[in-house]
Amino acid sequence: MTENKSVRLNTRVSADTNAWLDKKSEEMAISKSALVAMAVENWRKEVETVATLPTLLKKLEELGIELGDPRQ
Repeated sequence: MTENKSVRLNTRVSADTNAWLDKKSEEMAISKSALVAMAVENWRKEVETVATLPTLLKKLEELGIELGDPRQ
Protein backbone atom coordinates (compact mmCIF):
# COMPACT_ATOMS: atom_id res chain seq x y z
CA MET A 1 0.00 0.00 0.00
CA THR A 2 1.34 3.42 -0.98
CA GLU A 3 1.50 6.00 1.77
CA ASN A 4 0.37 9.53 0.82
CA LYS A 5 2.62 11.45 3.15
CA SER A 6 2.37 15.21 2.78
CA VAL A 7 5.47 17.16 1.84
CA ARG A 8 6.08 20.90 1.84
CA LEU A 9 6.21 22.67 -1.52
CA ASN A 10 7.10 26.31 -1.95
CA THR A 11 6.11 28.25 -5.05
CA ARG A 12 5.54 31.77 -6.29
CA VAL A 13 2.31 33.14 -7.74
CA SER A 14 1.37 36.56 -9.07
CA ALA A 15 -0.08 39.15 -6.73
CA ASP A 16 -3.38 38.84 -8.60
CA THR A 17 -3.46 35.04 -8.12
CA ASN A 18 -2.58 35.48 -4.46
CA ALA A 19 -5.48 37.91 -4.00
CA TRP A 20 -7.81 35.44 -5.74
CA LEU A 21 -6.55 32.63 -3.47
CA ASP A 22 -7.11 34.87 -0.42
CA LYS A 23 -10.72 35.50 -1.48
CA LYS A 24 -11.50 31.88 -2.42
CA SER A 25 -9.87 30.41 0.66
CA GLU A 26 -11.90 32.75 2.86
CA GLU A 27 -15.13 31.88 0.98
CA MET A 28 -14.42 28.15 1.32
CA ALA A 29 -13.12 28.42 4.90
CA ILE A 30 -9.91 26.56 4.05
CA SER A 31 -6.28 27.62 3.93
CA LYS A 32 -4.65 28.77 0.72
CA SER A 33 -2.34 25.77 0.98
CA ALA A 34 -5.31 23.41 1.14
CA LEU A 35 -6.95 25.17 -1.81
CA VAL A 36 -3.79 24.92 -3.94
CA ALA A 37 -3.29 21.26 -2.95
CA MET A 38 -6.89 20.48 -3.90
CA ALA A 39 -6.51 22.27 -7.25
CA VAL A 40 -3.30 20.40 -8.10
CA GLU A 41 -4.84 17.03 -7.16
CA ASN A 42 -7.90 17.75 -9.31
CA TRP A 43 -5.73 18.82 -12.24
CA ARG A 44 -3.63 15.66 -11.86
CA LYS A 45 -6.76 13.48 -11.96
CA GLU A 46 -7.98 15.28 -15.10
CA VAL A 47 -4.63 14.82 -16.87
CA GLU A 48 -4.46 11.13 -15.92
CA THR A 49 -8.07 10.56 -17.02
CA VAL A 50 -7.54 12.21 -20.39
CA ALA A 51 -4.38 10.12 -20.90
CA THR A 52 -6.39 6.89 -20.53
CA LEU A 53 -9.10 7.85 -23.05
CA PRO A 54 -7.38 6.44 -26.17
CA THR A 55 -6.96 3.05 -24.47
CA LEU A 56 -10.55 3.08 -23.28
CA LEU A 57 -11.88 3.98 -26.73
CA LYS A 58 -9.81 1.23 -28.35
CA LYS A 59 -11.15 -1.32 -25.86
CA LEU A 60 -14.73 -0.22 -26.52
CA GLU A 61 -14.11 -0.57 -30.25
CA GLU A 62 -12.71 -4.09 -29.72
CA LEU A 63 -15.88 -4.96 -27.81
CA GLY A 64 -18.01 -3.66 -30.67
CA ILE A 65 -19.36 -0.75 -28.69
CA GLU A 66 -19.77 2.33 -30.85
CA LEU A 67 -20.05 5.78 -29.37
CA GLY A 68 -22.02 8.34 -31.32
CA ASP A 69 -20.51 11.64 -32.30
CA PRO A 70 -21.53 14.07 -29.51
CA ARG A 71 -21.55 16.94 -32.03
CA GLN A 72 -24.49 15.39 -33.90
